Amino acid sequence: MYRVSRNLEASVIDYLTAELITDGWIGIRTVKAFTEVYEGTLPCICVNVLEIRPQKLEIGSKTNIKYFTVNIRIFAKADGMRLDLSDWVFEKIEDDIDYYEYAITDGAVSDKELSGKIVITRYFENKKELTNTENLELADKFRHLISLECYVAMD
Repeated sequence: MYRVSRNLEASVIDYLTAELITDGWIGIRTVKAFTEVYEGTLPCICVNVLEIRPQKLEIGSKTNIKYFTVNIRIFAKADGMRLDLSDWVFEKIEDDIDYYEYAITDGAVSDKELSGKIVITRYFENKKELTNTENLELADKFRHLISLECYVAMD
């Protein structure tokens, strides 16, 4: 069974993958690791949980609300594609995202159960990630970063 951070990553990846299909985007991969981006084709969307910042629910409480920093990176083939995909991703994540708990059997996902919602509390960045793109690989020339804070509201 995945723990909360991996469940969060997998839930966002599953959500974006399903929405790409629903909205007719073709050939866009969604991954969770930088190495996977460079091992495949472009365009690609990479989702990473970077940090967990627990905060006490109230003074004297032993209960923490865990705030997660999540980066969503878009690796596009051109600047126009980068802009279109970043606008699309931002629109899709404005609403709460279903949070699933994943069961793992022999190293692969064998089941998932809806367990709550991923609630975005604020955005840190939504911008072209690299400005000096001379002499960079194509995968890095048209990168976009959406960085946000969220928490998981369990049912």
